[in-house]
This record gives sequence, C-alpha cells and structure tokens, in this order.
Amino acid sequence: MEVLGRIPGRPGLWRLVWSGGGIASLSCSDPAFRDTACDWITPGLYDLQINGIAGISFSNPLVSVKDLGKADARIRDKGVSRYLATIITCGREAAATVVQTFEEARRAGVLRAGAGIHLEGPWISPEEGFRGVHRLEHVRDPDPRELSALQARAGGWVRLVTVAPERPGAESLIRAAVSSGIAVSLGHTNAGAEDVQAAIRAGATLSTHLFNGCVRQIDRHRNVIFSQLAADELSACFIADSHHVPLSTLRIGLRAKGLDRSILVSDIAPLSGLADGEYEMEGNPVEIRDGGIFVKGSYLLSGAARTLDQDVEILGREAEPGIESALLMATRNPARAMGDADWAELHEGRGQAVAVFSWDGSRLRLKHRLGF
Repeated sequence: MEVLGRIPGRPGLWRLVWSGGGIASLSCSDPAFRDTACDWITPGLYDLQINGIAGISFSNPLVSVKDLGKADARIRDKGVSRYLATIITCGREAAATVVQTFEEARRAGVLRAGAGIHLEGPWISPEEGFRGVHRLEHVRDPDPRELSALQARAGGWVRLVTVAPERPGAESLIRAAVSSGIAVSLGHTNAGAEDVQAAIRAGATLSTHLFNGCVRQIDRHRNVIFSQLAADELSACFIADSHHVPLSTLRIGLRAKGLDRSILVSDIAPLSGLADGEYEMEGNPVEIRDGGIFVKGSYLLSGAARTLDQDVEILGREAEPGIESALLMATRNPARAMGDADWAELHEGRGQAVAVFSWDGSRLRLKHRLGF
C-alpha cells in the first residue's frame, strides 16, 4: 500500500509504502508542501488514560480477559495504537485482582495496543471536589509496599501512577516508583506549592488531567493548578473534549506548558461508546448527553465520553493549536513522557503501527490502520 501525507513535526509531503508488515520505504516527495487539509501519517494515537469503553470497566474486579480483548479492539478502531489501561481508586483486593487479569490478558496476546497500566489512585486526596467521583472509602495513604505488591501481580506492567503529593508517605512512594521505572503524575490533589516541588524533587514528571480533579473555587493566586503550570519539570495532561476544560482556559494551559510539555488524554469512562441515556457508574446515577458523561442532576463530570481522536479533532479546528500540534500532543509527547520516544518515530523498516488520518479542516477520520 502507498500513502501520501504529512507527518506531524516534519515539513513537506511524504510518500510511505507499507509492505510485508512494515514501512518498506519513506521519502519526502514535496519539501515545500505546507497544506494542513490533507492526510496525516502517524504512529497511531497514544492515550495515557483510558478507564474502559463500551460498558467494559478496567477497574471492575469481575472484568475478564475476553472483556479486555474486546475493549482493546474498540480502542484500536479509534486509531489508538498504544494506551495505558487506567484503574481508578478501588479496594486492595479489587486492585490486585484487576492488575492480575491484565497480566493474564497481556500474556494471552489480546492487548495488542496495550502499553501498560496507569494506577489513578488510591493514593489521592480524600477531599470533596479534589477527589472527583473516586469513592472515599477506598482512598488511602501512599504505601510503597502496596505499589510493589501490585506491580508484582501485574507482572511489571504498571507504567504510571497518579499521586496526591500532600498525602503522608507520598514522597516515599514517588521515589520507590521512579526507582523501579514507573512514571509518577500529580493529580486529584490539593497540594501546596511546597508539596508540588517536593514531589518534583522526588521524581514526579507529569500532571494528571490538569484543571480537573479540583474544586470549583480556589485561591486566585496560590493554588494547585498554577503551581503545576509554573513547574517546567512537569508535562501536563489535558482533556480536550470541550466539557472538562473550556477552550479558552485550555489555551492558557497549552501556552504555559508549551507544545513539547503538553499531552492530550481522553480519560474516557467505561460508558464511552454507549448510547445517550441514564446509567450507573461508581455507585452514582449518570447520564450521557452532549458528548459528555455527567453525574445525574449535577455539573459534575464522571469521566469522558469522547475518544482521543475526537479531542484531536476539536483542537484541530482551532487556529491555536491547530491539527499538527494536536496530533503531536496525542502521539509524540505521551510517548516521550513514558520513555517510548522511539515508538513515535516513523522510518523505513518500522514494523509497528501506522495510522493515516484524513483531515479536511473540520473532520478527522481514520483512513488506514496498518499493523494494528
């Protein structure tokens, strides 16, 4: 198969030939080509935060290997060729059971796009607002021993943990995680600037869905959002579904972090992909409407409904950042943050996934899915 298109982060128009399960050749056919309304050749999208899809919850201790395989297929259908399965705050036994099921699914070969596990909790703030929809009874202090036990059950597949750095034991857990090759992100936190800096010194490198997992009213000068935006050591993850963060606010976040330190995540909930209507999730009645998932009768969001390709489309329509930058924030940047920079590089001989998206200035469509 031969495709022509632009490659995010590279100038010109490129010709790619896919043959024998890999890139047989890759060459620039027109160095002066600058149009953005064209096909875009990528390694596929990389999503650091997927909680489930099509009614399958990655935090459900009853989830099966077969369920995880079905979810993986649905995720790949959206052009995502790499993702972290996100397990939110749950009980000790439930967490241990789920990570072990993921290890079984990985060994069975059904997680073709799976890149690891993201533990979003239970080591987060117990405070209302900062905790989000995570269940209070399962929130607990950071414990390096618990992390080690979960990693053992997961077969070493835990790649990322979200921590509230103000919690007792947080610094010890961060250091233990980083020393074992696990990335650490700050999230669902009411940390002061000193706590944020202490976490950075211990090795934290990311912010989980910045602007979210936070109370509606905060100090206008001294707050957990500004302390993370101001920290150049932290790359920030943003949900760009138009519900979690107003576009004007998101633009400020992107300017503060800059293109290289900004990452798009979907944070899709297990109900993503289901029809609009009323459901129950995490013990709360919720409703899917207008492309979002809301706790019934409130403004509170319960994860996202829009997938990462839809978020890229939303930002692609904006003059700032535009489609090329949006694609980089959903491919190269998350790969770099997870130490997978080589995966994001397109070159002759590459045998990993290639996704070609068409872009007409308004709609993003998956045109070709090669190798995944």
